[in-house]
Amino acid sequence: IKPLSWQISEWKNQAYLPSQAAASAEDSQQQFAAALYEQYQRYIKVCNAVDFDDLILAPLQLFQQHPEIREKWRNSIRYMLLDEYQDTNTTQYELFKLLVGPLGQFTVVGDDDQSIYAWRGANPENLFQIKKDFPRLDIIKLEQNYRSNQHILKAANQLISNNPHLFEKKLWSNI
Repeated sequence: IKPLSWQISEWKNQAYLPSQAAASAEDSQQQFAAALYEQYQRYIKVCNAVDFDDLILAPLQLFQQHPEIREKWRNSIRYMLLDEYQDTNTTQYELFKLLVGPLGQFTVVGDDDQSIYAWRGANPENLFQIKKDFPRLDIIKLEQNYRSNQHILKAANQLISNNPHLFEKKLWSNI
């Protein structure tokens, strides 16, 4: 059983509003959490506050509900760089898509084998999803390693070969 605060955070990281959380609740524990989520949102609104997850969810909602504001921000960003992309969650990815728009002038850097924030809602599958959403995207694999020798990379390749991969890779070095 997850603590209630983790369940609410997970919903926010999936861009679920309290009504969506209530509709998707599968048992009495989740129904209770969804009701608490709704009360919590009302309370922080009265306090004119946001929590950590709202720092992404609130702009996403703003851009979804107000296209003119979204366009103003989109037009102020010519190019975007998003590092550690494998650690984005659903809400972050949706916000990113709204900001870059259909032109998609951006660079993302990520490695599905280096995702470490699943406990915070990170979704390494976003690496695969971005290729679907932006089919003109070029994928450039950075497989050369400048820090480790080939013996270390051989061991690393052996270990990561056991991981489920979105993109196959073979690390190598001239050292």
